[in-house]
Amino acid sequence: MGLTTDDFAEFMVGDPEDNEEVPLGDALNELAVDVEVDAVEEVRDVRERL
Repeated sequence: MGLTTDDFAEFMVGDPEDNEEVPLGDALNELAVDVEVDAVEEVRDVRERL
């Protein structure tokens, strides 16, 4: 199985709702969510449940 540019054509068109003046990294940063998790506590919680 191979992929060609035709396979991605629908994803390459512009979206009129996008502000293309904003750099991609900044746009993605606006969508990002910071999540703080104590991994050690989470592992202990899972072990207690088992």
